[in-house]
Amino acid sequence: MMSISLIDTAYTTIRQKILSCEYMPGSLLSIYKLAEELEMSRTPVSNAIARLELEGLVVALKNRGVMVKDVSTKEIFEMFEVTFAHQIFVLETVQQYDLYKFNLNELKSILDQQVMEKEHDYFSYANLSLSFIRCIIATINNNVMLQIMDSHRDKIVMSAVASYKLYPQQRFFSGAHYNGAIYEALLEENYEKARQLLIEFRQKTRERVMVSGSI
Repeated sequence: MMSISLIDTAYTTIRQKILSCEYMPGSLLSIYKLAEELEMSRTPVSNAIARLELEGLVVALKNRGVMVKDVSTKEIFEMFEVTFAHQIFVLETVQQYDLYKFNLNELKSILDQQVMEKEHDYFSYANLSLSFIRCIIATINNNVMLQIMDSHRDKIVMSAVASYKLYPQQRFFSGAHYNGAIYEALLEENYEKARQLLIEFRQKTRERVMVSGSI
């Protein structure tokens, strides 16, 4: 019987390389070459690819191999519109009810890590930016909103890293800059200022997607 650990190893390794864009969107992968690279047979690799296909990260092409799926501009827009709407809703809910408080210590910890990673590891930087957003959404303990956030997260990160690698000459606006400003507004309980910053960040994101087709 095939070891489940081999499937998990292949799945985790290939998935990480897709999300970090070591395997770029649109690239063709060979199960045979992947098996060689991972030093295992093709069977666990094929099983791992099947799992990744269910997640929408790859698509198997008959007699051609496996293609890493790109994230469409429309999908990027829709994912960011949802995360933006959720953050605005959280701000309004916190303002309305004393029951909820932002976890400022966690937000500051995420922000500090993000600033440290900015010049060293863009994959971690992008992930931390999403962690900051998730921490905001988690404030009101709405599990459905968190599930939606988690279901989009990997594709958002992959799109951001792909854009960073494809357009190294492009000046990237700083998510850490906006996160820092939002954190300061939340610290001061200036929720209207935080709302305006989110609106500005949304507009910057839309402009960037329109220019490059990615985040």
